[in-house]
Amino acid sequence: MRFEELRFVCEEAAKKLLADHERPLPPTVVLPGPERTQLVTLPGFPDDDEARHDLLANLATDEIVAKAIPAWGFLAEADVGGVPAVIAVYGARKHAPRITAAAVEGTSLREFQPEEELDPTAMPFLHPLQHAVDSLPAVETVDRTVDLLGGEGPA
Repeated sequence: MRFEELRFVCEEAAKKLLADHERPLPPTVVLPGPERTQLVTLPGFPDDDEARHDLLANLATDEIVAKAIPAWGFLAEADVGGVPAVIAVYGARKHAPRITAAAVEGTSLREFQPEEELDPTAMPFLHPLQHAVDSLPAVETVDRTVDLLGGEGPA
């Protein structure tokens, strides 16, 4: 999977989430694995950033590190400029997290906006997800060390 494809996976997960759940949508972590993408909904997601951080740190250890998943996504419903929207944040091993959003219209999403790099001070509770993927080793191949999401270098 390339980093650009991670955005697509998160956008498709957002559409599925909207189709499968009542609103407001539960915050959801997207874990794209080698065989399938797992969506981990977080009903009762805490309001406190420290409690959110702790919850996601545990999830990162149990899911990302334990299963060596080199990428993540986070979906949540929020008001963006007074309009209900789904926000998608996604990151991967050695790739800074990106953010985009799409307005909700009834039971569907409008087009996602151009992505931008997530400000490092925004959404600090997501840091454990990025730290977990950055801590994973590169995938080894016969003659090269290849980052599953695009980067490569000599072994």
